[in-house]
Amino acid sequence: MLALIEIRRRKLQFGFVTGVVGLIAYLIIMVTGLGLGLNEGAGTALLELNGDHLAYAANSNLSVIRSRLSERDVAEVQALPRAERASPIGYVAAVIEYAPEESDTAAIIGVVPGSFSEPEVVEGRPLGGPNDILIDRAWIRVASTRVGETLALPVGFQTREFTVVGIVDQGYFFFQPAMFVDIASWQDLVFQGEAMEKPAASLVLVQGQGLDGVRGEGWRIVTKQDGFNNIEGVQAQQSTVDALRYMGLLIGAMVIGVFFYVITLQKVALLGILKAIGAPGPYLVGQGLLQVLVVCVVGAVLAVGLALLTEATVLSSDSIPINFTTSAMTTSSISVVIAGVVGSLLSARQVASIDPIIAMQQQ
Repeated sequence: MLALIEIRRRKLQFGFVTGVVGLIAYLIIMVTGLGLGLNEGAGTALLELNGDHLAYAANSNLSVIRSRLSERDVAEVQALPRAERASPIGYVAAVIEYAPEESDTAAIIGVVPGSFSEPEVVEGRPLGGPNDILIDRAWIRVASTRVGETLALPVGFQTREFTVVGIVDQGYFFFQPAMFVDIASWQDLVFQGEAMEKPAASLVLVQGQGLDGVRGEGWRIVTKQDGFNNIEGVQAQQSTVDALRYMGLLIGAMVIGVFFYVITLQKVALLGILKAIGAPGPYLVGQGLLQVLVVCVVGAVLAVGLALLTEATVLSSDSIPINFTTSAMTTSSISVVIAGVVGSLLSARQVASIDPIIAMQQQ
């Protein structure tokens, strides 16, 4: 075909723009992966909870950190007719020393042992006593803690020993590896005052339908996804990532558009001759768009290969929060191809509007 013949004869020019498109697509894939990785670190443990809705304190502005529910609040949520099951959840951050002068922060989540809110154990056993703790695989990557070992969690100015009885795969919360204890132990960790003054929970995890927006005197219910979206910083970081992606696509469209527009201007006389000997305008436009598709598809394939190579080398550790998924790379690649086609419409219009007589006079 005419388009492929020109690409073969002008390897350097088309190879250069293909490489540029590949780098732009690679940048977009990296930014998309960064957004997914940041979201994963922000609240995978929340999204993985086995429920549909979350009840927050009414005055918390949907902040897990500020949400504190009383026994009465929890009881009211559990008594809702459309709540099939409801279980209190607690959250507190704790700095845990796992080796001499070595420590890290973990998200301590209080659950009712044996309830649907307790995560599935992938190694070991579920919670069974007040001094049991479940740790996430993310913590193991940090501290190499194993089942049967103990962790000292801060309780006021003292520490309390918890025995690791199981390992879960829930991920992160507030960029901290998740750990799970029983709700009574969470109350001891978060508040050391009188028993009657201790909060009953941070949230209530609810299974049921038609509960979004239901309110009480001291609580309100939202979907689990809304709860995740209101985690501090999630909306801002997602907006930043989206802005970077759109800017990358805009730059890609402009680069591809300018390149093919210049190429079109360089061969106006040749296109005029082709039109004069009978080549229809739509055919020539189609050949130009075919060149755009070839360049963009090859560039996107190169970008995917480069992303996979980066994942296997630079990103082989967990120090950089980037997560590549098949859907993310596919959508990013398709977006680059679409941006390239849109950017080339100016050159396509130029091809369609060429007058053979005027073009040949320029020869």
